[in-house]
Amino acid sequence: MSNKRNILVIGEIDRSGFSRIRDWLHQIAPAATVRISKGFDGTSGVHDERLEKSFVDPDVIVVCQSWSDEFSAGEVALALGRWPLALWVCCYGAWCASDGRTRSTWPISVRVPVDEAECRLNHVWQVLTQQRGEPLPLTASRDEAFAFDHCLTPPVARP
Repeated sequence: MSNKRNILVIGEIDRSGFSRIRDWLHQIAPAATVRISKGFDGTSGVHDERLEKSFVDPDVIVVCQSWSDEFSAGEVALALGRWPLALWVCCYGAWCASDGRTRSTWPISVRVPVDEAECRLNHVWQVLTQQRGEPLPLTASRDEAFAFDHCLTPPVARP
């Protein structure tokens, strides 16, 4: 039996802004089965029917969001409900920076700027593969998300 983890990537990962995400996926490729879908649909969850038939439930879902409202609130709610046990990471580009203040499509605990996504993905991967720490719940607050992203960094000694 394989110990490979299942990763589902949703979005336009080929865009230049997501090169670090592609690099991270390439780095963990020996330990993961990665499937890519360009987006969601209203019924099956993802656009690719072949993916639906051949892919078991993902352990990690990485969303690459290039602009605000690229994914509708309905699509996101359906997907979050479909895979509630997956560890979600929505990597958002520069055009989405204000979404956390002006939109509530993605839970705060899921969203991370693409420039900080590699750190979040590494932490999620450690939680999943090494049982190092607890996963960040979908209902986590902004403070909890911040602590999750920064808890692996040793504290700075102060005089």
